[in-house]
Order: sequence, then C-alpha cells, then structure tokens
Amino acid sequence: MKQLNLVVPGLLGPFSDKLPAHIQQQFNQAEFSVINKCLSKADVSSVSARTYYETLVQLIHPENKKTLSQLTAEHDEIDISKGYFYRADPVHFKAESDHAILIGTELVSPTTEESKQLIKSFNQHFLEDGLSLYFSHAHRWYLKSEKPLSLTFSALDFSMGRDIKHFMPKGDDALWWRKNLNEAQMLFFQNEVNEVRESKGELSINGLWLWDVFAEIAKRDMQIPQQIFSDDVVACALANQQNISFQSTENINDINSTAVLVLNDVYESVCYGDVDAWLNDSERFFKQEYKKVIELLLAGKVSEINIFPCNGKMYKITKFNLYKFWKKTKTIGQFCDDCRQ
Repeated sequence: MKQLNLVVPGLLGPFSDKLPAHIQQQFNQAEFSVINKCLSKADVSSVSARTYYETLVQLIHPENKKTLSQLTAEHDEIDISKGYFYRADPVHFKAESDHAILIGTELVSPTTEESKQLIKSFNQHFLEDGLSLYFSHAHRWYLKSEKPLSLTFSALDFSMGRDIKHFMPKGDDALWWRKNLNEAQMLFFQNEVNEVRESKGELSINGLWLWDVFAEIAKRDMQIPQQIFSDDVVACALANQQNISFQSTENINDINSTAVLVLNDVYESVCYGDVDAWLNDSERFFKQEYKKVIELLLAGKVSEINIFPCNGKMYKITKFNLYKFWKKTKTIGQFCDDCRQ
C-alpha cells in the first residue's frame, strides 16, 4: 500500500478570530469543492504533533535528537563541531507608533553579497565578545557563541507579523542579547547595504531573529517513508539524517513508495494573520498543487492520502472515503473555524 503523507501547514489556519462572512462565502465556489469533499469524507484522527516542525519530525525522523539549528546548519555544510550554534536570521523590524512588527526573512530576501557584507561587519565588531555569524544560504544565518545561551526562544514562523516585545528570547541571558542586538542594529543601520536597499524601496535588514526549536516525539505513528518530496530545508535535513532520498515537489509524479510531500504554499499568509492573502493563496493552491495530489489517488498511484494541517489532526482519504455520500459536506472555512473551538 502506497501511503502519501501530505503536510500542508496553514491549511486550516489558525487565525485569532473566526473567518469573516465574505471569506466564508468564497469557499462555496467550485475551486474549493474538492478539498471540501475530501475533508468532509475523510477519517479524522488525532496526532501528537501540533506544529509544522513537530509534524515534519514525527513523519520523517521521530528519533531525531538535534535542534532545528543543528539540522539546518549541517544541511548547509556549516561546521558546528566547536561552539554553540543558534539560528540568527536576517529580518526587518517594522516600526509602529509604540512597538515593532517582525517581518521575516522571506520578505526581506537578502542577497548572498548583502549577507556577506553585513556578516563581515558583525564579526569584526563582536570579535572580542566571542560571537560570530555564519551562513551558506542568504536566508539562513547562524550565531556561534563560545558558551551555551541561557535562553528560551520563539520560532521565527510563530513570531512573524507580531509585536516583537512579546516574542524576544527570555531567560538569564535575555538582557545580554538585547544589548548585543541593539549594537548589531546600529551596525546594520550604518551599513551601505541598507542605504542601497532603502534607495531601491526595499525593506532594510535591521535586525536578527535569534531562535531555535526542538521537538521530542514520543513514538512513531506512521509508516517509515522511502521518499520525501519537499522544497523545505528542514524536511530535507531530516531526510538526510534518515538517509531517505528527497526530491523537489515538482517531481511528485515520481512517487513509487510510501512518501511525505510538503507543500507550504499557504503558510506564510497564516503566519502574518492575513486572511485575504490566505484566501488567494489557497485558491491558487487548490487549483494547482492539490489537484495534482488528488489525481495521484484517483489514478491509483497512491492508495491513501493523509493530510496533516499541522494542528494535531490527520485527515485520511482513500477512494472509498470519497464515496461516503451520507457524510455531510462542510467547507474548508467551517473546518478552519472548528479548529479554534
């Protein structure tokens, strides 16, 4: 039996409030009919993983003992054998009247050359403090410290679009980090990189988001995958740890065994709490990517699809499920609101 575990973070939100009526009405349109039917006819069960990262670990490498930072650093071929490494991704702190909003790396989108210049400036300034930045991918930076940091972190995806004061690292080293971050912000503000970016109307790189995360999974609930289809670096890093082959999502038609497919097309808009953007992203997703997935089931290339919205639920779909005419069809918007209860 070929099982496809489909990871779609943000599929059902969550959002802080119920979806407005004008959004709910859109889910009665034809482009949402397939997902409405699939969710309504599916066999629903609970799973232990409740976040995007936990879901990836549970499905790909539940025995993993490394932090996310360690996983991605090794994947990026950064030597982490000495010192302590944490993600310190380049971000933009958007100033509001009395607070600052975190704009994530994907929207800031630094180039390789910009990353080199800013990191060089940082490393020269903090040389005597035993701090240094590393990168091999412009969107993923790492802070190396000579000592372990006594901090608890908020993941970047959980913090985007929110007031940074509620999500900054906490712990014994919190004030120490705030001091260093303020110095780094001054360095970046004065750097030519940001002068050029601002002259072109681009967001400045005026901050670093220090973070890490670890997920401990009690047991494996799923079959061991033989294939991973993902463009997400964490999924690929976990696959590397398990010696599982991974390919781009574009190659999903090459599926020939139990597999994990990661599609995060709608996730960013959920992270920022942008309901209208989420609706637009969802419409494109169901017209294109999700259509390909269902065609795999209808063509018999997979026998079941397990949908993971990364909220503690799994929706199992087989051909038989789709014929359960007695189960009332609800819209994806209704499922989204149900998840808030």
